[in-house]
Amino acid sequence: MAISLCSALAIAALLQDPSAPAAPAAPAAPVPPASDSLAALRTRLVRDSTDAAAWLLVGRAYLRRADDAHAPVHRPPQDSAWARALLDTADQALVRAAALFGPAGSSAPGDSARVLRVGAWSRRARLAWETGGIAVGPQEWGPVPADLKVPPVLEELGENLLRACPMWGVLLTAADADSYAAWYMRFARGLRPDLVAVPLAAWRSDAALRARLAQDLRLGRRAGADAWLPELVERRPVCVSMAFERPPEPRPRVRWAVRSLLWVAGPAGKDDRVPPRDFVFAALRIALDHGDPWAAPALALYARAARATPALCQAMATFRVAAEVPACGR
Repeated sequence: MAISLCSALAIAALLQDPSAPAAPAAPAAPVPPASDSLAALRTRLVRDSTDAAAWLLVGRAYLRRADDAHAPVHRPPQDSAWARALLDTADQALVRAAALFGPAGSSAPGDSARVLRVGAWSRRARLAWETGGIAVGPQEWGPVPADLKVPPVLEELGENLLRACPMWGVLLTAADADSYAAWYMRFARGLRPDLVAVPLAAWRSDAALRARLAQDLRLGRRAGADAWLPELVERRPVCVSMAFERPPEPRPRVRWAVRSLLWVAGPAGKDDRVPPRDFVFAALRIALDHGDPWAAPALALYARAARATPALCQAMATFRVAAEVPACGR
């Protein structure tokens, strides 16, 4: 890897430097391109330890390094100390960035730093699952910090997705918005403890996690593509977030049914369906009104859901967001 553990610890030491100036409630600064190297970012931080944008980029860079650490070409799957160190450093950098950008809701980059912290903690949970199994909860890999937050629009999105998935289901998420939202509401807020929520990309790319999920969910050892998915569908309800353009199409193919906000397959009962009118979009309306950047991915998911389930438009109209959804204007 291009960065050593010593470098990670050096960044952590700078984070903990008691002589660094207190975090001002500064206006949002422009975020430099993510291509900035860690060496260049360290130089920036030595020059100015209150550079909020640099701290945000450092946090993002270490999250990418942590993801790379799961690949067999980088580290053996059983070597989790390296990934934990990277996640610790990412978390500290993002905490510093969020503080420097000002209070929650005062700047888009600051809120992004807070959401990325949730991403770091979700990765920490998956790292613990690789060795301890999916029953391992926050008491083993946490506790979840009391100040861990996502914007209200993502809280609402996460709650809506968790409510839509049938009992004892496996919820597969697509991107940062739905993945962090579902994880946060599941583990930081304790909703739907019966569900397993995991990004599909992590299941596909992380061999150690995939092996442990297969063991705990009593699947075979099929590898490659999504060969495990048809077997999982035989055992549990599988929910796919409509943040995807379409559900996965493994071989043999899975027959997906449309539910509000999700595609669902497997042994799902009809009695636990949430009526479309019962979903809430109040935080989305506020986020749209205030230009919250996390409103866009939430709205895209809801718009796709409304095309598949037109009855959602009634609830969207109640919260004055139907006009933002093309399918609801037809």
